[in-house]
Amino acid sequence: MPTASIAVVGAGPGGVAAARRLRGHARVVLVEREGEAWYLPGTVPTLLGEAPAERWRARLSPAGVGVVPGEAAEVSGGSVRLGGGAVVRADAVIAAPGLALDAAAVPEAANVFAFWSPSGAARATRAVRSLREGVVAVVVAALPYRCPPAPYGVAMQLAGLYRSLGRGVHAVLTTPEEEPLQALGEEVSRFLRRSCASEGVELVTAFRPELASLASGSLRSRDGASVGFDLALVVPPHRRSPLLAGLPGEGPLVEVSSRFETAEEGLYVVGDAAGTGLPRAADAAAAAGTTAAEDALRRLGLLEEAAAHLPAPECYVGHGGGRYSRISLRYPEGLPPRGGARVAIEGPSASLAAGFEEAFHSWRALREENA
Repeated sequence: MPTASIAVVGAGPGGVAAARRLRGHARVVLVEREGEAWYLPGTVPTLLGEAPAERWRARLSPAGVGVVPGEAAEVSGGSVRLGGGAVVRADAVIAAPGLALDAAAVPEAANVFAFWSPSGAARATRAVRSLREGVVAVVVAALPYRCPPAPYGVAMQLAGLYRSLGRGVHAVLTTPEEEPLQALGEEVSRFLRRSCASEGVELVTAFRPELASLASGSLRSRDGASVGFDLALVVPPHRRSPLLAGLPGEGPLVEVSSRFETAEEGLYVVGDAAGTGLPRAADAAAAAGTTAAEDALRRLGLLEEAAAHLPAPECYVGHGGGRYSRISLRYPEGLPPRGGARVAIEGPSASLAAGFEEAFHSWRALREENA
């Protein structure tokens, strides 16, 4: 019977991967609000009215892991304090709370929605389906944000939706980046530019929005440019989770070692909140969770060696009409900054749509596993 105890906060890809690697070696406690998890890529089909938000929710019951429903309020290398005051003691803590959405930064208006989650998307679905003419603007408020390719897929699928319905709606996507996903290189930037153009999406780069101007019906940038709209769908600014407020790091990201340990001994941070050169993607988070779990076990004398696991991220981008492309990254020369990503792009093709569904079913199976 394991004697050491390790707490994991958050049931995203990083947290679940960490919990699965730890079980059998230590007592594992997984803390997640309401004991449930959401499949965040389900945001896009929910927004388009293709599926209800509830489809993307799973009740946590992973084998060999104790699930504690609750809101983590404070973490350290030796404990997790819950919002109600209860404390979960542990010999190490792996925190994967993700980045917090600052929806309050987006003005409230009948035609403006902050939507970067399935529940947020559900609030905008009726407005999306009822728009008959004009301009729909997809607005990336700030960098960084989770799932970087997704806004491009949102804009292209919206353009395809309105085209299929015979409506005169023009789709515009604004991003603060000089080039689309420039961190992944010129090939990805060119691909996304070409894809948006072929689907009829107007792409406005280097656009740093003044979100307060959304209330006026014309979105302004800090350099004076403006974009008019009839419906605005905003990827809100991403902030650091309050759970990690006291840790060093730049902006919303927490400074971590190559094994994802923070400045506080025994406290690891993985996933979107970790300050690394990796993309904010599911497989990158899962690889980080596995790496952190093994390092925690090594520190506790429960594992002889700990490896730095290389991620293999794959992101599906919708192009409308049931077609998807897949952007794949591999790190044969190691992780950044020593090694860079090799990128492969497939599609767009209707045959890749099955990959999106397979990824969702795999996600659910990992969280609802009962044996």
